[in-house]
Amino acid sequence: MRDFCIAMFFALSVVPAAWADEGVTVSATVDRNQVGLGDVINLTVAVGAQNSIQVEEPSLPPLSGFEVINKSSGVETRSSFINGKFLTTQSRNFNFLLAVQQKGALTIPAIPVVVEGKTYHTKEIVISANSARQAPPQARGGQQRQDPFEEMDQMEELFNQMLQRQVPRGALPGHRGGGQVEPPVNPEEAFFILAESDKKKVYVGEQITANFYLYTRGQVRDIDTLKYPDLKGFWKEELEMATRLNFEQVALNGVAYQRALLVSYALFPIHAGTVTIDPYKAKCTVLTPSSFGFGHPYQFTKASRAIPIEVVDVPVNGRPANFSGAVGHFRMTAQFEPPTGAVNQPVTLRVRIEGQGNAKLIELPKIDLPASFELYDQKSQAKFIKDGTSFKEFEVMIIPHEPGVFKIAPVAVSVFDFSSQKFSEIASQPLNITVTGSAISPANPVLPGTVTPEKAVANEDPALPALSVDVSTGSTGFGFYFAILAYLGALSIMASQAWLFLRRRPKRASLKAVLKRRTKAMRDLAATGDWRRVGVELTNATYYMLGQITEQGGAHQELALLLEHAPPSLRNELSGAFHKLLEQCEALSFAPENLLGGRIDKTQLEALIQEFETTMNRAIALAEIQDA
Repeated sequence: MRDFCIAMFFALSVVPAAWADEGVTVSATVDRNQVGLGDVINLTVAVGAQNSIQVEEPSLPPLSGFEVINKSSGVETRSSFINGKFLTTQSRNFNFLLAVQQKGALTIPAIPVVVEGKTYHTKEIVISANSARQAPPQARGGQQRQDPFEEMDQMEELFNQMLQRQVPRGALPGHRGGGQVEPPVNPEEAFFILAESDKKKVYVGEQITANFYLYTRGQVRDIDTLKYPDLKGFWKEELEMATRLNFEQVALNGVAYQRALLVSYALFPIHAGTVTIDPYKAKCTVLTPSSFGFGHPYQFTKASRAIPIEVVDVPVNGRPANFSGAVGHFRMTAQFEPPTGAVNQPVTLRVRIEGQGNAKLIELPKIDLPASFELYDQKSQAKFIKDGTSFKEFEVMIIPHEPGVFKIAPVAVSVFDFSSQKFSEIASQPLNITVTGSAISPANPVLPGTVTPEKAVANEDPALPALSVDVSTGSTGFGFYFAILAYLGALSIMASQAWLFLRRRPKRASLKAVLKRRTKAMRDLAATGDWRRVGVELTNATYYMLGQITEQGGAHQELALLLEHAPPSLRNELSGAFHKLLEQCEALSFAPENLLGGRIDKTQLEALIQEFETTMNRAIALAEIQDA
């Protein structure tokens, strides 16, 4: 009974978290539940559907006892070939590497996932963390209980073999006797699955290529994949997923077979120890060869053999400070686009790292910018390519505040070369950028007659044409009228900017008044105990206020879309706070009362309203800074 309860607890932690409408499934899983302090676990949020779907990247709630050290995403397509037709399902996987920083029972809360505009939540997962680092499950000694589903499959296979050996010729269904049709004595001679790995001993983060092949001496009528490899303990990237069986002639131990690739993965171990490439399991219907071509169909369930991989940690001695976990062969480029800019105007620095290995692990290296340069915003994209290479590209937005010609040191990061077993540094070429304009803005216009011609020539911008002023006679040429037009144009630009600024100021002030009025109404509802309406009002007010701040309207917009149009400082600082706030508001609005507990107490409602008011006041302040 104890073993049964433990098995049920583990199963509940990895079963699909939500079954959505129209065949959409959402689940959260971890590669192990028993860990030690300092261990790293892999959290996977998977969204599956039979059709193409739009999925937003999940935003993890606050994780107590864990540190998110990396994340990645990928798309899988799984196919089953049944009765001549392929059934295809698509899965979008989001992987998070979590470092355990605290002992005890740790909880990964429910994770909100937005699919086609609708929010689903995974189930909570409980992790038990001890003081000592734990070996991965495959490395622990002693016997392990077999998966009951695997036991059933093995019993089914044994029963099929016994039946095939005991039934006399001619007694099989549909067979009239007298022929040469016999089931094969060894089913593997007709069909089996073979797993191949190009390496058996690697470093943490080093790439392994694992291929799973179908071998047959007969004709495969249909194949049903029962289980894809879980590949726990690995960062997985799909290289190829077969949508049809493309057979080729091969020889294995001197025997001719037809071979077809089922799936190919690039695997990157995430911790030291012994990790296992677990089996690929499928059920096939095979027509075996006979004297008259192909005979009676037989159905077998087969699985590839597990492959143990020995994983050693990257050396600690001599590990550079700017090493972020990348193992392989990489190169780096960096450049300003364009190589010139203007004072107080953003310029883009693009840094790209690519090569053989998992570039997704590499973080943005430190950039030694001049003191007058402001790092304003950054974003990145990463992709694993089918040829086994990958890249990660950072787009960094920088604002220079002084003019000049600047030479910036190369951007550099350290990687571990598994072939030489040494750390090496990859670096870009030196960076150069020319910034034009004046550090004093706006400049006072210079009117004719107020300065000498010598000063006018000395102060003028060489990129602008010289003004024509006839000082010997006091008469003016064409340059005088050009100066007047330029002066009037500058005044009109300044006036329009001032109008926009003054237009926004009362708008921000009115938003504060609206915030004050709506929070008072919420507190009145909380005082009467109407917690449902408090939740509804908080939700509506959040969307309305953000819609006004971003000038996008709020009632019909998703939170992610509103934040996309918010100032970067607001988005970076308050994105998590708004997601958390709306989750609590939606729970008050729709969750059953028996699940809310103390959340409906007046003190808790007041705390939630205060959190809303503080967050929104900060959002308004950040928007005002952006406007200024």
